[in-house]
Amino acid sequence: MLALSVGLTFVPLFDLLGYDFSFAIGLVTAFAAADIGQGVVAAARRDRDQGDTRASWSLSALVSRAAVASLLLLVLPLVVICLNAFRVRNCNFAVGFAFLGLLPVSSALVAAPVGVAVGLAFPRWGRPLAMTLPFASMAWAALRLYVSPPVYALDPFGGFFPGPLYDEALTPPALLWQFRLANLVWVLALLAATFPFFRPEGPRGPRLVLSWAQLASGLRAARPAWRVLAASLVVVALATFLARGRLGFSRSHADLERALPRTHATPHFVVHRDPLDGQQPAELALFLDELEFRYAQLRHLLASEPEGPVTVFLFPSAEAKKHLVGAGATLFTKPWRREIYLQVEDFPPSHLRHELAHIFAARFGDPVFGISLRWWPWPRLASGLVEGLAEAADYTDPSGQATLHQDARSLVEARRAPPIDALVGAGFSVVAGPRAYTLAASFCRYLLDTFGAEKLKRLYASAGDFQTVYSLSLPELEQRWLAFLREQVTTLAQRAAAEERYRRPAIFEKVCARELAARVERASHLRSYAPEEAMALMRSVCSDDPYEPTFVLSFAYAQAAADQSQAALATLSALQARDDLTRPLRRRALSFRASLLVATNQFDKAREAETQALALATEEGDRRTSLARLRALSEPAARQTLGRVLFGDSPSTSLDGALALYLLQAFANAFPDDPLGPYLLGRQLVNRDPRIAFSLFSQACPQDAGETETLAFGLEPVFLRACFRQKGESAYRAGRHGEAQAAWQRAAALAVTEADRLRAEDYLERIAWAAARASKDR
Repeated sequence: MLALSVGLTFVPLFDLLGYDFSFAIGLVTAFAAADIGQGVVAAARRDRDQGDTRASWSLSALVSRAAVASLLLLVLPLVVICLNAFRVRNCNFAVGFAFLGLLPVSSALVAAPVGVAVGLAFPRWGRPLAMTLPFASMAWAALRLYVSPPVYALDPFGGFFPGPLYDEALTPPALLWQFRLANLVWVLALLAATFPFFRPEGPRGPRLVLSWAQLASGLRAARPAWRVLAASLVVVALATFLARGRLGFSRSHADLERALPRTHATPHFVVHRDPLDGQQPAELALFLDELEFRYAQLRHLLASEPEGPVTVFLFPSAEAKKHLVGAGATLFTKPWRREIYLQVEDFPPSHLRHELAHIFAARFGDPVFGISLRWWPWPRLASGLVEGLAEAADYTDPSGQATLHQDARSLVEARRAPPIDALVGAGFSVVAGPRAYTLAASFCRYLLDTFGAEKLKRLYASAGDFQTVYSLSLPELEQRWLAFLREQVTTLAQRAAAEERYRRPAIFEKVCARELAARVERASHLRSYAPEEAMALMRSVCSDDPYEPTFVLSFAYAQAAADQSQAALATLSALQARDDLTRPLRRRALSFRASLLVATNQFDKAREAETQALALATEEGDRRTSLARLRALSEPAARQTLGRVLFGDSPSTSLDGALALYLLQAFANAFPDDPLGPYLLGRQLVNRDPRIAFSLFSQACPQDAGETETLAFGLEPVFLRACFRQKGESAYRAGRHGEAQAAWQRAAALAVTEADRLRAEDYLERIAWAAARASKDR
């Protein structure tokens, strides 16, 4: 234990008293405590054989000795990790001690009594059986991860596995406290069930005599109150075990289907959802169509398809998904079961094609997990190919103003790209997620477009045997890919956006990653109704990690929510004075400064700050926001209508949706020649009534509108491009495929970036697919 704890002090994330250290120590503790438990019984027998007649072999004495000895094992690891706090910052010892108690301490208190019971029942096989039980229990937990929906696991010996690494925020969840309480009941029930069979005396020392006669004798000897207590413990233990699915200890597919009782079937999908998830019938129909559209795209791209229907579990929110299966914002897939876990979001759903690509890749992945994994002659996991292929399949729907290849070039030029061989294999997981995904996806997309799908599928199946598949080594392919990236044209704005997007390190390199992420998440929730508490949390976060600028910005948000606008302005001034602030963050700080200045009626200064923010915008959405806010500040009538919508009645709160709609209509009425009014009204109504939204967008950007057109404030080019995209989407939602196609063709013609062009072409492909299907149905 000492060697393990010392070793962990040199492993990032495990080098402080928190979940990860406690989990690792807890795994070893479970085996050691079980061995100690049976060892205490064996020692008692040896004492008996040597003639020791002291009455020290009661069941409670044996269990107490085993428990104390097991807990003493944790003293040195605790000392080591506490001393390590002098070299590695530990941001919350209270949470660390909570995890220590919930994981290794609790595992010891489970394993030691179990070891005693095994030693008493099986004198000759005590040690191997005692060591087997923790292993069998943990193996069963791992099997549940494989066959059941959740990505988290609870086990009496192994403790708690929380799920995806990308959900960084982690404090002791209520479910873990409840599970450990249930474990205590189970252990007490085990001891209660053991007691009637226990015989402390005799020639063979303390043991369990498993016979009906001994049971009857033991029960007669017990006090009535004890019999009632023992029976109650056994009943409660059985009840909690049988209700483990409903309690969340071990959910099955049946448990999940009870939570998501409505089922919808399409030609290739079975969708389980909550009928109270807020989706209107039209929105649900769009989602079901989107599933089939992305399926058709992937079948064409990869020349392959799954062997059977794909099951989709659609949760009403990220919070509901976190509660039921253990992953919140993170979407995930179980390729070997052809299952995808999503939450309701605006149309078109992001990353759906990425998750579905994992299902398609299972057709040529390994037979156990359906991923890029080779078992012979030794296991080799190609994580970079697993995620790279899925992200590459989603290439035509980039999330920002740059393509995967353009972002990859920015990473390479910024010297933030590790060698590709560090990404292809299992090392993918230790690189910062956004960097790893982008680089692996760019490389896989290059291989797909250059050499075709068949070779990429063979590479996936081989878990990265590049030489055999391509007759080229990985370094040779990397050089060709890097040469291809050098041909990608990037703008200053794209490079600045990439600098911020890929700036943050992996979880292993962050200060108190789990604790600070949890505090930031909690502060965000508290800001609207307990701003003082949110401010205190963010102050502590900034104290623990003063170098992360987004924490400082969040602290300013909390100050503003607590009606401390002057303090928030001072915080923003200090932030903007930093030399390491990226262009997107500097823009965010300036835009928030403008909001604070509007709240204090300093409109000229607000206009100056927003103008500076506009000059720093790297994304079209940010540019549109700044232009609209400047329009709102241009005259009193605009400020009283549009300004309230864009700045809110306070810097930290947004307006009610109905009031925002009323004020936008008032702005449109006050400035009938300004197309910004119908454009913004249309944005509000796309999800509510796409037909009305289409009419409004048609006013804002007639089909023959060009980039040089100016009407009053006018739709500048950045608005015009967005207007045609929104016009096309509202027409598609309304089932008007011809008008949707015309609008998206106009958007494609006006596109100024490769990313915009790809998005437009992707949407045109969606429209063509829907139109073809509609014509078949007629």
